Amino acid sequence: MKRKLNTLSLIRSDQRAKKAHQRKLHQFLFCVTAVISIVFLSMIFSDPTSAVGISGLASMALIGSIGDLTDQYTTGSNIAAKIYLVHIDQIDTAQSFPAPNSSREVGTIPLSTGEYMHYFECHTPPVYGGTGEKGDVTATGANSMTLVMAGNRAALMNFAEQYVGGKFIILFKDVESTQWNILGSYDRPVHFKSFDNKNDADGRYVTFVFERASIKQYCLYSGNLVLAAAGAHTASTTALAIAADQNRYTIPDGTAATYAIATVTGLTASDKGRIIDLYGTGTTKSATIPEGSTFLLIDAATWTAKAGSKISFRVLDSNTLIEIEGTRVQTA
Repeated sequence: MKRKLNTLSLIRSDQRAKKAHQRKLHQFLFCVTAVISIVFLSMIFSDPTSAVGISGLASMALIGSIGDLTDQYTTGSNIAAKIYLVHIDQIDTAQSFPAPNSSREVGTIPLSTGEYMHYFECHTPPVYGGTGEKGDVTATGANSMTLVMAGNRAALMNFAEQYVGGKFIILFKDVESTQWNILGSYDRPVHFKSFDNKNDADGRYVTFVFERASIKQYCLYSGNLVLAAAGAHTASTTALAIAADQNRYTIPDGTAATYAIATVTGLTASDKGRIIDLYGTGTTKSATIPEGSTFLLIDAATWTAKAGSKISFRVLDSNTLIEIEGTRVQTA
C-alpha cells in the first residue's frame, strides 16, 4: 500500500512539472510574438511601403515618363516606339468616359485635375494581339500588348513592383504614323499581367505584358494627349484664341453677362486636322458656341459652356472648326 502511494505521488509530481514547463513555454512564445509584432509595427510607421496592403499604388507622376536607351545598354533593333499608359486612378469619374463614335474614334480621356499622361519609350515596336472565337453560347475574345523596355533601371523596377495587376488604358501608334490608337476603357481596362526582367548574356531589358478579356479591339484615338493643364479662354471674349502648343481650353462665365464665341484666331493652314477640346466652367453667365461660318455643329445645335460640359472640334482650315461626333457633353 505504501509503495502504491509513493507511485501516485511521483505521477502527480511529474504532472505538476509538465504543467509548469508548459506555462513557461507559453510565456516564452507570447514574448516572442510580442517582440515580432512590435518590430513589424515599427517598420510600418517608419516605412509604410514595407507592409503589403498598407499603402496604395504610388502615383504615376512618381514613376514619370520613361525614355529608351541605345544598344550600348541592350541588344536588338533599337527601333523606339512611344506609348502612353493611363492608370484608371488618374481618370476623372465625374466626367463620362468617351465612347467610340461611328468611325471608331474615341475623344480625349478625362483626367482628374493635376493628372497627366506619361509615356514609355519601348526599345522595339509594341506587339499587339487580338483574338476572337465563337463559343457554344457566345463569342469570347482577348487583347494583349507586349512592351520591351531597355535596361534594368529603377523606374522600370518601381513600375513592375508597384503596378503589376494594375488597370490601364494604353495609347499606341505605328512607327512613323501620326494616328494614335486606344486600347481599353474605364469599364474594360487592360491589366498589367506580368513582367520578365532579363540581365544576362542576351541583354538587359524588361518585358511588360498587358492583357484583357474582350471581343472589342482597339479604336482610333481622336483626342489630345493630356500633358499639361488646359489653357483658359478670356472671359467675355468672342474670339477663341488658339496657341500653337495648346489644344485644350476652359470656357468661363462672362464678366457681366453670357456671351457667344463666334470666331477663332491663331490657326494656320498647317493646323488642319488638329483637335481642339473645350471644357465648360460656367454657372449663371455661361458662354455659348452657336452654329456659324467658324464653328460647324452637328444638327446646328448650340453648345453651352456650363460646368461639366465638353465639346471637341477638328480644324478644317484657319477659320473653320468642325464638331467631332460623339464628343459633346451638355450638362444644361
